[in-house]
Amino acid sequence: MGKYIVKRILLLIPTVLVVCVLTFAMMRMLPGSALDFMVKRLTAAGQNVDVETLRVRLGLDKPAVTQFFIWIGGVMRGDLGNSLFQYESVGGIIARELPVTLELGFLELFWTILFSVPLGLWCAARQDGIPDYTFRVFAIIFMAIPTFLVASVVLVYPAAWWGYAPNIKYAGLFQDFRANMGMFLVPSIIGALAQTGMQLRMVRTCCLETMRTDFVRTAWAKGCGEGRVLVRHVFRNSMIPVVTVIGGSVAGVFGGNVILENLFNIPGVGQQLITALDQRDYTVIQGCVLVMAVIVMLINLIVDICYKWLDPRVELD
Repeated sequence: MGKYIVKRILLLIPTVLVVCVLTFAMMRMLPGSALDFMVKRLTAAGQNVDVETLRVRLGLDKPAVTQFFIWIGGVMRGDLGNSLFQYESVGGIIARELPVTLELGFLELFWTILFSVPLGLWCAARQDGIPDYTFRVFAIIFMAIPTFLVASVVLVYPAAWWGYAPNIKYAGLFQDFRANMGMFLVPSIIGALAQTGMQLRMVRTCCLETMRTDFVRTAWAKGCGEGRVLVRHVFRNSMIPVVTVIGGSVAGVFGGNVILENLFNIPGVGQQLITALDQRDYTVIQGCVLVMAVIVMLINLIVDICYKWLDPRVELD
């Protein structure tokens, strides 16, 4: 196990390098540049702009390859650089806003698991019944409707009909729990809907396959109760594919949070990323994408390690 973990961590290095190269290249391929945005903003403020001096100050006077190696050298030293527009280190910005994004993401995963696993197991135990068909229909609906559409509807119609709107003033989880949940509860449930639909169908399918195996039939024949058979025999032996899908959905959760954070005014990395993209703040974009990519890769590593816990027969090479 230890050798496998070390091997996987070492494999993260080339993956992270590829992410850095792609992110850096794509930022330079976007129309417009940080220099254009800065000149436009200063000109609108009535200031005289020396374009060449500004180019040197932003570090954009060097060739793109040189800029990349300067940035990647800083990353290797733990320095993500400074924001071009906020006069603050990228590391400081991410350290302040990453806990907010992680809270939203983990809440979404919590709701996904809370709803999908029990309902999927119940649907498998009551196959082809009315509840089974009902939950399967809702699962397909949740998967089909875009998250941003549900979020827009929830923001517009309750406000128009009942004067309700989610809290838009951020409060820390341990600072004011009620205000924190007032901001995070609705968007986290909305973000969990699509994942819940997919996970519910996956849990149901895997449990149905396990219920047809010999050891489950033997458990029934020995007179084990339904709850014990479903939880101890069916559920655990069906979890490896489900855990795989949960791990794979982490990237989707963080990607969807970019939209949710902006719609619900949640001050996380997603909202910062959109602002930086609008301003072409290269260092902030590169730092945010890099940190989110590392988090996704680490969670996938944890998922792989969970295989061994769920099924001791699994060999990790």
